[in-house]
Amino acid sequence: MDEGLKNKAYLEGQKLKKAGYDDEVILARLDKQGIPEHLAKQVVKNLNIQRHVEIVKEETPVYNAELIKIGLGIGLAIVSAIIFPGHIIIPAGLILGGIVFAIISKNKMKG
Repeated sequence: MDEGLKNKAYLEGQKLKKAGYDDEVILARLDKQGIPEHLAKQVVKNLNIQRHVEIVKEETPVYNAELIKIGLGIGLAIVSAIIFPGHIIIPAGLILGGIVFAIISKNKMKG
């Protein structure tokens, strides 16, 4: 396959994806420019994979931070149980907030 045609297809596909067009519009535009259908489908598939990888890279630190918050909340509850045997202090905001945001972040990563 012609490398120039591949490069043209990927550049045009990336430009359209960044502009917010969906897959069908990108396929139609690439077809209109004379890009073969199988190459256009490959371009759209690879752009979607690339976007998913970027989302995972962006969300992984957030997800890990939320897991740390959950761990800190549980750790504080255990320490408070040891220090104050009659009164257990549970940092519910820290634990529940961590759980909620970890779930949201995980759902974004699943795509």
